[in-house]
Amino acid sequence: MTTTLDHQDDLDADLDRPRRSRARLIWLTLGVVGVAGAGGAYWYLTQDDGGEPAATSTGPAATAEVVRDTIAATETWSGTLGHGDALGIPAAQGTLTRVAPVDTEVTRGTELFRLDERPVTALLGAIPMYRDLGIGDEGIDVEQLEANLAALGYEGFTADDEYTENTAEAVEEWQEDIGAEETGAVGRSDVVFLPEGGRVGTVYADVGAQVTPGSPVLDITGADQVATLEVDVADRDLLAVGTAVTVVLPGGAEASGTVTAATVVEAPPAGGGGEEEAAGSEDAVVEVEVALAEPVDAALVGSPVDVVRPVDERADVLVVPVTALLAMSGGGYGLEVVADDGTTSVVPVELGLFADGRVEVTGDGIAEGDVVGVAGR
Repeated sequence: MTTTLDHQDDLDADLDRPRRSRARLIWLTLGVVGVAGAGGAYWYLTQDDGGEPAATSTGPAATAEVVRDTIAATETWSGTLGHGDALGIPAAQGTLTRVAPVDTEVTRGTELFRLDERPVTALLGAIPMYRDLGIGDEGIDVEQLEANLAALGYEGFTADDEYTENTAEAVEEWQEDIGAEETGAVGRSDVVFLPEGGRVGTVYADVGAQVTPGSPVLDITGADQVATLEVDVADRDLLAVGTAVTVVLPGGAEASGTVTAATVVEAPPAGGGGEEEAAGSEDAVVEVEVALAEPVDAALVGSPVDVVRPVDERADVLVVPVTALLAMSGGGYGLEVVADDGTTSVVPVELGLFADGRVEVTGDGIAEGDVVGVAGR
């Protein structure tokens, strides 16, 4: 710097005066340092430049208010919106003459498809239809069939484990109503027992197709919309059955959900190795299913979603933006509190929970409603 001769005397006089100490607050944005998960920390240093505090205050360029609120930390997993696992319904031999369309509601008595115009009907029950049933047969599968007939409104028989002539008469009435041949007996391929109702998910064959025994015609999924996801075994307790979660849909809308299934399975080895490689516990994952409390737009089925649940929460605590934190040179953190007259002071604080760009703080000299400086952008 150059100085004109006219001012030299003034400069010499200044140099003769005793220097006075002055501390200046310096903000340095250092990125993610000092505070785990804070998304950014800000250091201040007290730099001694030999002078006294300036007479006029130079407050922070931006400020925020200390508020009293509830702060919650969350964990997020990625999943897919759908209708849960699909149950494939195979066919016997014949020509497919009718088939229920996708999204058809499936319940007791729903016609799934027809082979050579012989209807294949859904009934509800845990025992699969593993044999033909007729007069003289006994067993739990008979009782299951008779319970369905009774639930559909047919009478004149006792819903027990014996297939009697009265049962056959009720079956004939049912066959007449559904357009089947009235034989009084029920063939193994005439009925599909489902553990619960659902919907037609995918149709694999068109009307007119020749199908062979065991070939899939359609599959049935649950009626409810669910989010399915895989998580690490370490997260199993966070997503236990019955846990309430939030499902974040494409576009940001949220839906309430509940974990309805969480099953540990062995993930296939990445290298496609043999049994020894597949048996490692490190390959295990948890398959989780979350049922939505209310259905959302069906067009979103198949879309990626986020499943979120709180993992920690603090209620009725003082909260500030993370960008208000000052990482003090001597250790710890503070806030630059702005007084009514515009002067500022640094108040040390203890940090609590971090979440969504905010942090819980406690300390003497900090209270709800205080104005604090935040780092400029």
